[in-house]
Amino acid sequence: MAMTHVVGISDCKVSDDPTDTVVTYALGSCVGLSLYDRKSHMGGILHVMLPDSQFRSASREFNPHMYADTGLNALLGALLAKGARREALEARVAGGANMLQHSQFLDIGKRNAEAIVGALRLQRIPILGSSLGGVVGRSMSLKLHDGTVTVRLLGRGEEIL
Repeated sequence: MAMTHVVGISDCKVSDDPTDTVVTYALGSCVGLSLYDRKSHMGGILHVMLPDSQFRSASREFNPHMYADTGLNALLGALLAKGARREALEARVAGGANMLQHSQFLDIGKRNAEAIVGALRLQRIPILGSSLGGVVGRSMSLKLHDGTVTVRLLGRGEEIL
């Protein structure tokens, strides 16, 4: 039965049902990462809020999905546990906007985008499409039957990655 899995901020969802869709909203400075195995029609989305877990607060409970470095590993692990093949995975990324346009110093969106792209390169997972940067928020959806990733840019329409 077709389901829509909604990924919250600092969250991750995967599915192996080709009738499902995975979607995330509110990608401002956050980055959405879609991983998809085209042969098994299995995939998921990660919604990253910060680039690096190294400086996380020790007083908070650790959420690996919050950070680019640990979030990619969590998404990858969840997909491999469901039977995805590492060599068949393809990535698409969206978000990383500079929501505080007047400040280049605090451009967390750029840092998030660089962290996720760098982590994917280290894992040797090809990035087949991206919609990164700028100053506008986005949403991202992945249709598992064919791997289509659609990004909606706030007030500017949508694009297929």
